[in-house]
Amino acid sequence: EAATEPPRAMGSKKQDDTVDDTGIPLNSTYDKLPPIPILYPTFASVFTVIGLVAAWFIAERSPKSEAKIALLAAHGLGWIYASLLPLKVTGLVHGIILGMARKASKVNLPNQHVYSVYTKPGAARLGYVLMEEEGALGRFNRAQRAFVNFSDTLSGFLLIFLLAGFVFPFPTFCLACAFFAFRCIGAAGYTANTDSRMSGNLPASLVLAVMEGLVLLTAYKAIVAEA
Repeated sequence: EAATEPPRAMGSKKQDDTVDDTGIPLNSTYDKLPPIPILYPTFASVFTVIGLVAAWFIAERSPKSEAKIALLAAHGLGWIYASLLPLKVTGLVHGIILGMARKASKVNLPNQHVYSVYTKPGAARLGYVLMEEEGALGRFNRAQRAFVNFSDTLSGFLLIFLLAGFVFPFPTFCLACAFFAFRCIGAAGYTANTDSRMSGNLPASLVLAVMEGLVLLTAYKAIVAEA
């Protein structure tokens, strides 16, 4: 559920209480959605376009940014900024692979792993071990998932923050504040129930897309100026 990836399917195994003898749901929350190789690139493309348009408006109102971009162009650093593009594509590919595996396994959020109980050879197999989703233990598990998810995205966010912040310091600061606020909302929502995580995480992803747009726009301008 990294921030650079498109939003995952909503819902948990509680959405459909029908499970097999091992505890795995009979249905995936992806079943009613478009194919993942179409769904994820579509989300990524829409967010990227929105981010680039918003970045262009910010750049038009940030005349001091041109001097920073000229400095980057003078040292050939536009290509460093352009490296965000293959990073985004790599994250998207990983997301598609994970999403397809999750759909095939029918292991729905918030579960991230499936564990088996050891039995002696020849003994009857026991059910799989999944996360508790009910009561205080369920809320703890989801709160922990929200924290780990945020921690997983933090390194990528900091990279984008530093690249964008060098050229657009104040707009990047404002976007970072919005991103953190939305992630807090998402964490509170995730703790309450799996679906509610998107109340904050989705707008946070959109804010991050704007920051990414600033980086990609800077890359384009610096490379063109260098040429």
